[in-house]
Amino acid sequence: MNAVSAFAWSVLQDALHRKVFYAILAFSVLLMLLIPMLPSASVGVQVDLLREAALGLTSIMAFLLAVILASTIIPAELGRRTIYNTLSRPVRRWQYYLGKYIGIMVVVAFALFVSLAVLLVMVGAKFGVFNPGLAKAVFTIFLEATVLAAVAMLASVRFSPLVCVLFTGLFYVVCHVKGDFLYRAMTDSGNHALLRGVSGFLYYLLPNLERMNINETVAHSERVFRVGAGELALLAAIALIFSCIFLYLGAWLFERRDL
Repeated sequence: MNAVSAFAWSVLQDALHRKVFYAILAFSVLLMLLIPMLPSASVGVQVDLLREAALGLTSIMAFLLAVILASTIIPAELGRRTIYNTLSRPVRRWQYYLGKYIGIMVVVAFALFVSLAVLLVMVGAKFGVFNPGLAKAVFTIFLEATVLAAVAMLASVRFSPLVCVLFTGLFYVVCHVKGDFLYRAMTDSGNHALLRGVSGFLYYLLPNLERMNINETVAHSERVFRVGAGELALLAAIALIFSCIFLYLGAWLFERRDL
């Protein structure tokens, strides 16, 4: 695990020296600070709008950081040829792969922590409300980012960064519409048998990322339903299972890549 930790630490150091990290984080925080300028009908609507918009921006920030870092980290080291010196040492490729992934998630977690702190201060300063429940939404945003980063890293073993970003974006969209669009396509008897079969295959194969989207629920003070510890634990288990699957596949492909 010392090797894995070393690779994770190298990712954190690299991210802190990359302009894209600060650009995405600063842009997200700046937009959050501008949200209170939006018009609204009442104080109650204002605070709900602020929380929902800020959580939406946080989701976008986490998506961009996770996908961009995961899509570029291996191709960038291949381009600089630093990966050859690293792998010539007595380390396994899976240690390198896992360490880089963990480092990416540490970077995303740090950015999410900053966003949560800014949001809590904004809500408290403007409305006099301390809303620790926002941490639930930020936690599920992190869970979704773990899956997306694992998918992007898997794709980066074989494809260019641009293709990885596009592929992960498509994966994101499909996994968010599977509960509605894919289910209807799978169960509608009027559809062609091939379409129903493909829809059913994707429906049962892919994770339901929309289930991890509790931003609106939390932003509106969980008035519709409360997100308890059991639901959060289930979402964490789902994210862990799918992340492990994609990480295993990525590490397996990376072990067999000719470098």
